Amino acid sequence: MFHVEHSLGPVAIGLLTVSIGLVVLTGLLGPSAAQPPVPGGPGWLPPYRFDAHPPAWLVTGLLLAPALVGAGGLVLALRQLARGWAPEPRRLTVGGVVAALAVVCVPPMGSADHLVYAAYGRLATTGGSPYTDTAATLVRDGDPVGRAVEAPWTDTPSVYGPVATAEQWFAARLGGTSVHTIVLVLTLLGAAAFVLSGLLLQRAAGPDPRARARVAILWSLNPLLLFVAVNAGHLDAFAVVFAVGALVAVRRSAVLAGVLVGLACAAKVSLGLYVLALAWGLRGRPRAMGAMVGSGLAVGILTYLPVGFGAFDQLRENAKLVSLAVPLRLVLGPMESALGHDTARSSIGLVGWLLGALVVWLLARTALRARPAADVAGDSAAVAALLTVAWLLTTPYSLPWYDVAAWAPLVLLGPSALDHLLLARTTLLVCAYVPGRDTPLPDTVDTLQRTLRGTVGPWVGAAILVAVVLVSRRAGGPPLPRSRRSTTAPRS
Repeated sequence: MFHVEHSLGPVAIGLLTVSIGLVVLTGLLGPSAAQPPVPGGPGWLPPYRFDAHPPAWLVTGLLLAPALVGAGGLVLALRQLARGWAPEPRRLTVGGVVAALAVVCVPPMGSADHLVYAAYGRLATTGGSPYTDTAATLVRDGDPVGRAVEAPWTDTPSVYGPVATAEQWFAARLGGTSVHTIVLVLTLLGAAAFVLSGLLLQRAAGPDPRARARVAILWSLNPLLLFVAVNAGHLDAFAVVFAVGALVAVRRSAVLAGVLVGLACAAKVSLGLYVLALAWGLRGRPRAMGAMVGSGLAVGILTYLPVGFGAFDQLRENAKLVSLAVPLRLVLGPMESALGHDTARSSIGLVGWLLGALVVWLLARTALRARPAADVAGDSAAVAALLTVAWLLTTPYSLPWYDVAAWAPLVLLGPSALDHLLLARTTLLVCAYVPGRDTPLPDTVDTLQRTLRGTVGPWVGAAILVAVVLVSRRAGGPPLPRSRRSTTAPRS
């Protein structure tokens, strides 16, 4: 029986491999309902694809399959790790590097966001501002990078911070008018950041081979993350490496941790949750906490000064948005009926934060019990996982690639219910957002997509929140431990 149980570990790795292979296969088929064209050259550089013109139903099925197969592989791997399976972490890490390279060798899929990233970079290199100008500005000037951008992003200014704009500027500087080359640089930078995050997380996990194997499986070989964060070229993989670096650095230097988390926030503001997590890890040491917060604020001010604080304008507009596949979608209609459209949209964010605070309270003991060590880094990672998971489950606007922010600290924790809550949420969102492009679909595919996003997504999200209540009751209550000094004090 023991031999049979542990023989399922390689089966889990096999499922993850099949899942990643299906993503690569789908990408090789070429432009489709999941993959927008990437014009320009040179053709000898990746991403590579054929022009098979696959139908929408085929690419939808091919992308749903790896999401479900990959989720099954992760569930099985978690079960085997809990039963003592200890695969070689180095092999898994090397496999993750190969997987990251493989998924960027085919064009991005699942959205057209990478095209507007290219346009923001092009605007920055041609004297425009991605915070006031849009892809339509480039189109009026006859720029091919602007013409490649798809709805609904043609008239949308950037919502990202100056560090993200710097990455996009760099890619556009190298790519010029070739969308193909700009997208290649963006995806390579994202893949490099994803791989580096994995290596940093391995270091943070310490010498325990099972803890390192957990990191490699849930991060480096996670097919859901490889699809939505690495292949799709979303900014999240690039931004989160700074936050991961802060979790690793806080053991030695609060100042360095503050600089890194400041850079993370200046790429994507939602990573500010890591500031709260680091502050919790440094509780009881006001000088170190002040050094971390002060250095982070200094980085934020210095990075935003060149672009101006008008960079927050679009962010404020986005605060009124509610995406389809989230549980708060279920209460938006009644709120609009009772309060009116504008008031409901302005208030839904507050509802999300209050609900998120409740989820934090309910899951606090679960997260802190699973922390890797009772020191500043372990406590910071546990609270970062707690805050980001709670935010993802309750925010009014959420997309599958946002989950990168929660997986990073979560892989450092021990096994807990948080693993399955986040895996359920990520799998749900990935399935709800394929094929991904805003393009006309056949009736069958359109009905499936609308059902997954508009009906299944919100109700399953609500079921996950019910599961949070059950998990908290099983954990025996939510109180946080008293502040205590860590055995490892960081230098300011």
